[in-house]
Amino acid sequence: MSDRCFRYARLADPADRFAEAEGPLEQLVPDQPAAFPQRPGALNALLGSANSELSQTEDAFQVRVQTPDGAADAPVIVFLPGGGFLSGGGNTRWFSAPAWLQRSEAVLVTVTYRVGVWGHLGPTGQPQESQRGLRDVLCALRWVRQHIGSFGGDPENITLAGDSAGAWYAYAAAILPETSGLYRRLALVSLPRENPLSPEAYAERRSWFCAELGGESRLATASAEELLEVQGRMVRRWAGRGMPLMPASGGCVPPNLHRFSETAAGLRAESLLLLTTSEEAAAFLYSAPEEAFSSESVAGFLTNRFTEAARAGRLILDKRPGATPKQQVIEAMTLHQFHTAQLELAAAASSQMPVYVLGLSAQSPLPGAFSPHCYPLPFLFGTAETWHDAPMLRHLPATEFQQLAAQMEQMFVGFAVSGEPSVSAASPPVKPFDAAAPLRYEIDTGGVFAKTPPESGLSIV
Repeated sequence: MSDRCFRYARLADPADRFAEAEGPLEQLVPDQPAAFPQRPGALNALLGSANSELSQTEDAFQVRVQTPDGAADAPVIVFLPGGGFLSGGGNTRWFSAPAWLQRSEAVLVTVTYRVGVWGHLGPTGQPQESQRGLRDVLCALRWVRQHIGSFGGDPENITLAGDSAGAWYAYAAAILPETSGLYRRLALVSLPRENPLSPEAYAERRSWFCAELGGESRLATASAEELLEVQGRMVRRWAGRGMPLMPASGGCVPPNLHRFSETAAGLRAESLLLLTTSEEAAAFLYSAPEEAFSSESVAGFLTNRFTEAARAGRLILDKRPGATPKQQVIEAMTLHQFHTAQLELAAAASSQMPVYVLGLSAQSPLPGAFSPHCYPLPFLFGTAETWHDAPMLRHLPATEFQQLAAQMEQMFVGFAVSGEPSVSAASPPVKPFDAAAPLRYEIDTGGVFAKTPPESGLSIV
């Protein structure tokens, strides 16, 4: 198997850290694996610190291309890693997948795009400056289309996939007219319901950042370390008040991006796969103390986010009788930001294409982690060795890891190869989503089973 790193673009103006990415490059330009400047990720307590192992540069426009031996007209998976718009990159050791690449004869491309200040701020203050990471992704997709045949990949058989913020970017890219022909299938892992920032919210964040930095002109002249230090303070200031940095609406990013009934019609996929975990929000609240939550905070959360707050509360206690207030908020956040979003997108897109709705129910052995955000990633890439230091996997029996990895490979890679998730003979076939009789196919150590999502029909405020 071959595992190589290439540059897909350069800064149009090397002296301007906020310049556009100029590309895709016409020639294959090998590069040393790196990441854009960042601090340790917010979920390192679960994932480990692999993101911190890479050298960092403001010029990390890179794609990592992994190809099986003898690849010829092979299906291609373009994967966009997550990281809360602040961290992450395609060269992390987490995304090594030699075994299933060789078995499936697929090609895997992981993309590094700009994060944090580099992806979302700039000298003019226009909302389009906050969309730099999305434009990097579009440039990388064009590079893949142009060059993947040189690696034995089929440019007509590309699955665009992403996790978390990467899923956000994948969806935002997939509805744009200019991505027609750049991908064939779409796979979204843990897509969060997160509409873009409003121009006003973006302006507030940028103004605060510039004031903390010592003036707007210092965006261009401050060191990377200074920018990261202020960015860290920004994360703390906006804790619990929305994403500190992410794309704002304007231009190609509509304000209603995640009102799926209004935007899913723009998808140019022939099939769609959606995967969530059973307790996504456990990752975000893992370190929060129990005493930070109360029955009043649970009631307030439910009332402010669901049109049927009482029904949402009953669903939570039916699933987890005796849940503490913290556990109830984990369940409520998961329902609001992930599960209802998954079902709404499935319903909106199912009239256009086959949609496959999956869930990961397997539980982490780490107390309090449940089945958290990012838990699918080790099993998607199927390499326990590259995730050896992830606390969320500590004490997970090797046999369970292998079972989950095998099931996830069949589902995920099977979808990329044929357009349909595959399952073992002992599991029920995964059928396309039917809004009139919705099913989610849950993946657990005992196999795959179909389940009617109890939150079907639950609407948000």
